[in-house]
Amino acid sequence: MPVEPVPCAPGGGGGGDPSPSCCAPSITSVPLCQEDGTPLLLVLRSACACDSAEATDPEVAGWIDPATGTYTPGPAPAGAGPCPSSDCASVTVLRLCDSTPDGDCLPFLRHLVHDCDGTVTASTDTATDGTTPYTVVGEPIDCDDCPCTDAIKILPLCDYQLDGTSVQFLRHLTYECATGTVTGQVDTTLDGSTPYAPTGEIEECGQCRPAQMCPQLLGLSGPETWAMPEGTESLAVTVACGPVTVTDCAGNATVIAECGTAFSWAAPPTGTCEPAALCSPFTVDVPEGAAVYINFVSPCAMGDVS
Repeated sequence: MPVEPVPCAPGGGGGGDPSPSCCAPSITSVPLCQEDGTPLLLVLRSACACDSAEATDPEVAGWIDPATGTYTPGPAPAGAGPCPSSDCASVTVLRLCDSTPDGDCLPFLRHLVHDCDGTVTASTDTATDGTTPYTVVGEPIDCDDCPCTDAIKILPLCDYQLDGTSVQFLRHLTYECATGTVTGQVDTTLDGSTPYAPTGEIEECGQCRPAQMCPQLLGLSGPETWAMPEGTESLAVTVACGPVTVTDCAGNATVIAECGTAFSWAAPPTGTCEPAALCSPFTVDVPEGAAVYINFVSPCAMGDVS
């Protein structure tokens, strides 16, 4: 309910503009009861007292229905007066369920008003928020007696691929209510409806899952030029018959002519769960009449790169 400040009249006679200092009326409420026992709150408003003037008696601004919060301006309904003593009265709230003809079991609250002797004098049903009226359409029962129904639990999971990436999806598990046994399983995308078929390893999301690495061995005879795959973690070159030219990622070319010579390279650890990788490009040039064995470790998802 809006309350407008009431400006103080200027001191002395002669009229003029209101004084810069002003006050706002005070508001209070008094509980009353209607003839049928329904409670209400009577709203009283006291005007400002300016220039040390004696305060006037409060006036009735309106009344509020506490059940709905509705404010009605003007005097209280006829017959409203002080509520009877209720020091020994009490209210009990019961959580019940409405067993409907459709087979639903809907929870609601039943508010029971007891008099001083413990006798129930009034009963009101509301939704579980305690204020919204609720009308029972079936039989009120204890919620523990509701029939058990199958339940569905939705789990967010991740489908980890060989290259270390993951795809998040939802797994819908249907449980048998009496035993908790899983009776059905459906996987969907995050929209909850589009079917999803996992292709990797299923685990909880948020795990560090580096790409799986696989060793490969090649035997090359010239003429041929071999290029190291991206993501290679380690490399060993053994010259069976030279000369062989190795060119690293900096562009440095080294000719290896002596047969039986072997070299190896390994990328330093990254300090994370991701695998290390040698820099590229890295090539091995095998001319006519030369031969070399190459042993390297690269991501398994690349397949056979020979």
